[in-house]
Amino acid sequence: MRLRLPDWLIYLVIVMGFYAYANRVSERAPAPPPPPVTLGELLPEQSPRDESIIVEVGEAGDGTGTAFPIDRRGTFMTARHVVDGCEEVGLAAGNEIAVMAESVRIDPDADLAVIETDWNRPPLPSDISGRKRIGEAGYFFGFPQGRPGEAVGHLLGRGRLRVRGRYRTEEPVFAWAEVGRTSGLRGSLGGMSGAPVLDADGEVIGVVAAENPRRGRIYSVAPVSMADDFKNPPAAPEPIAARNYGTRADRYRRERRIVQVVCWAG
Repeated sequence: MRLRLPDWLIYLVIVMGFYAYANRVSERAPAPPPPPVTLGELLPEQSPRDESIIVEVGEAGDGTGTAFPIDRRGTFMTARHVVDGCEEVGLAAGNEIAVMAESVRIDPDADLAVIETDWNRPPLPSDISGRKRIGEAGYFFGFPQGRPGEAVGHLLGRGRLRVRGRYRTEEPVFAWAEVGRTSGLRGSLGGMSGAPVLDADGEVIGVVAAENPRRGRIYSVAPVSMADDFKNPPAAPEPIAARNYGTRADRYRRERRIVQVVCWAG
């Protein structure tokens, strides 16, 4: 005797199959592998001859950026220019605001800001020793152009970021040559500001501060500027490689360890 399945059961199996496939596709990060890394000499100390990067900061306005947790008490870090001048700041999960900031602390000397919330998330591992080699890979996970995305760069050297306009600061930064990004992502990485920069060990070594799309450069806050905010025992690192940086970024966003910042300037 042949067993005949009910029509509704057949339809249910088909629908569940499509749902599983859609989820698998949506979580797949189409991030092509970057070129192989060629390590050079140790990164030199700061020097007056370091490249100067001039950034003009205009009037405060509504916008978005990226943030990540630095402890288990609801403290997140982002770039100063993302939240400076905002009347309200929120952290988004998916298409919804997950939590509003209780307070925002601006670093007067660097492009850094700390957001205090009651949203406790596991922090990312960190290494702010600054001991790096020219050519090392850096992975940038965030929300470029307001959408999930990632990029990868090779360390070129040091620079000096000089911010002018609404406020003025001057600080050391790391300069990166962008060598890969999410497939289909074109133009500016705007919205990546405040994103963590992770090394091959999977540890945070900087925060995205600026870019030069014409030259293919990304600039990140130097570890020395972050020392006062990273005083907690570091989390266990998970190495990152060319083959998995896209899926690692997706996982961190799903875990809300990399989130979008929303600024309302009023």
